[in-house]
Amino acid sequence: MRREILITLPRYDDVTEYLSQFSQQIEDSANERGIKIKKLKDNEAKQKEFEKVVKKLDCKMIIFNGHGSAEEIRGQKEIIVKLGVNDNLLRERIVYARSCHVAFKLGKECTKNTREGCFIGYDRPFQFYVDTQWLGNPLKDNLARLFLHSSNLVPISIIKGNSTSDANENSKKNILKNINKVLRDFNAESFKHQKSEDFCGLKISPEIFKIAEALWNNYEGQVLYGNPNVKL
Repeated sequence: MRREILITLPRYDDVTEYLSQFSQQIEDSANERGIKIKKLKDNEAKQKEFEKVVKKLDCKMIIFNGHGSAEEIRGQKEIIVKLGVNDNLLRERIVYARSCHVAFKLGKECTKNTREGCFIGYDRPFQFYVDTQWLGNPLKDNLARLFLHSSNLVPISIIKGNSTSDANENSKKNILKNINKVLRDFNAESFKHQKSEDFCGLKISPEIFKIAEALWNNYEGQVLYGNPNVKL
């Protein structure tokens, strides 16, 4: 396998827009270290294109952004990986999936009986809050950054040469740090302009404890299956 990265960047709703824009941090880290990164952006993030690129480039690491369930990962409005259909493409690779529930079944199954395979993902919903004034410019949203920078630390740590286990721990330690920050520093007054509305399965709210609760959900839900010692 090539020491390269494949990343999916669907953008068709607010959730995928945020995930894809915050993935720029990952791309920058890879570029700094001379690691090639192949992007499947927008309509390229579909099953046929994904399968073609995986087989052609044989990248050692795959990063998924998008919606998901226990048995599937979605790209641009369609399933791109499904348990029992094409999950074999993930075997023996390093996979990080920023998708709801996907580690619960898919992550477990695609790392069974593998030597170099590792899957880091979530066995429950991946949650994050946003500051609604920045929906048109996600990278300025410091509330969302609390969640998405921590999750970015999984692939960024691997890119920097850490093992998958250390990368997982680095990310989770940062989540704990952000929980402490929220409880210590955040002022609910700064979010008074927000309206209560649904976003990524949550109610947008200025309540500090709800933000901390969502961070804790990601901390507990982030799991690693397969080889904890593998490196890119």
